[in-house]
Amino acid sequence: MLESIQPDQFIATAHVECLTEVQLGHIAAKQAGDELIRELALRTVEDYEKAGLDIVRIAARRKLPVPDSLDEEHLRVIEEMREKSGSDFDAAYATRIKSNQPKAIMLFQRGQRIKDPEISALASRALSMIEAWARKTSLLFEEKEEREAGNA
Repeated sequence: MLESIQPDQFIATAHVECLTEVQLGHIAAKQAGDELIRELALRTVEDYEKAGLDIVRIAARRKLPVPDSLDEEHLRVIEEMREKSGSDFDAAYATRIKSNQPKAIMLFQRGQRIKDPEISALASRALSMIEAWARKTSLLFEEKEEREAGNA
C-alpha cells in the first residue's frame, strides 16, 4: 500500500524531479553519444518543462511553496552526469532513468491520492506522461542493447 503524502511535500518533490529531468535532458542532448538518446532527451525536456509549469501554476493557486533550485542529492546527480560524455554518458543516463522511473511513478501515484482534486489531477496527468516515458525508454534501451550486441 502506498503511504500518503501531504500536498506541500508532493508539490516540492514533484517540482524538484521535473527540474532534475529537464537539466539532465539538456545535458543528454549535448553529451550523449547515441543520436536516439539525444532525441529522447529533447522530448523529455519538453514534457517535463510542461509538467513543471503545471506544478508551479497549481502551487501558486494553492499558495504552496515551490523550490526554485535542486536539493543536494539532485545537484550531485547533475554534476556527476556533466562529467560524462559519449558512451559513458549513455550508460550512466540509462542507469539513472531505469532506477529513477519507478521512484517517480510511486511519487505521482501517491500524489493521485491527495484529497485536493486539482493536485490529484495534476499527479494523474504527470503519471500518464511518466509511464509513457517508461515504456518508450524501456524499448529504446532494449533496442540499443540489441544493436550493441549485434556489433560485438
